[in-house]
Amino acid sequence: MLAGIAGVGLAFQVGHFAEHAFQFAVWILGDLSNICGRNTPWMSPWVTEMVRRTGTIMFPTADAPRQMMMGMEVLHLTGNGIFLTSLGCLYYCVRSRWIRWALYIEGFHLYEHLTLTLTAYFVGKPIGLSTLFGGSGVIGNPEFAVGYRVTWHFAMNLLPMPFAMIGLMEHMSRKAGLAQAGPSVDLAVGTHHREVRVVES
Repeated sequence: MLAGIAGVGLAFQVGHFAEHAFQFAVWILGDLSNICGRNTPWMSPWVTEMVRRTGTIMFPTADAPRQMMMGMEVLHLTGNGIFLTSLGCLYYCVRSRWIRWALYIEGFHLYEHLTLTLTAYFVGKPIGLSTLFGGSGVIGNPEFAVGYRVTWHFAMNLLPMPFAMIGLMEHMSRKAGLAQAGPSVDLAVGTHHREVRVVES
C-alpha cells in the first residue's frame, strides 16, 4: 500500500518537475521562446485552467487577480504536499540516508509554500525566500522578480529527486545482490553439511 502511494507520488512529481523545467526554459529564452516574455511566468494551458478554477471555487468573492494568485499558491502547496507524502512512504519502505535527505529538502520546500500561501491570503502577496520576502519586485524589475522565483522553485523541485533516486537504486541493487548470493549461500551450507556427515561416518 505505502509502496504504491510512493510510486504514484513520485510519478506525479516527475510531471510536476517537467512543468517547472519548461517554465524555467521559457524564462531563460525570453522573447526567443515566442511564448511569453521574461516578465510573465509561463504555465501550461491545463495548469492555468486548474489555477483559475481553484481560485474561483475557493475564493468566489475575490477579484480575478486574487483568485489566480490564491489558486496558484494553493495548488503548489497541494502538489508539494503530495510529493512530501510520497517521500515519507518511500522512506518507510526503504530506510536510506539519501531518501532521508530528500525528505529534509522537500520538507523545507513545503514550508516555503505554506508561508507563501498564508501570506498571500492574509497579507495580499506571497512572502517567502522565493520572493525575497516580498521584496523581489522592489529590488529589481518584473523580469528579475519572475526569474528569481521561477529559478528558485525549479531548483527546489529538482534537488530532492536525485537523492530519492540514488536511495531507491541502492536499495534495488542490494536486493539484487542478495537474490544472486542466495543460491550460492544455500549451496555452500549444503556442501558443508555433506562434508561433516562424511567425516562423522
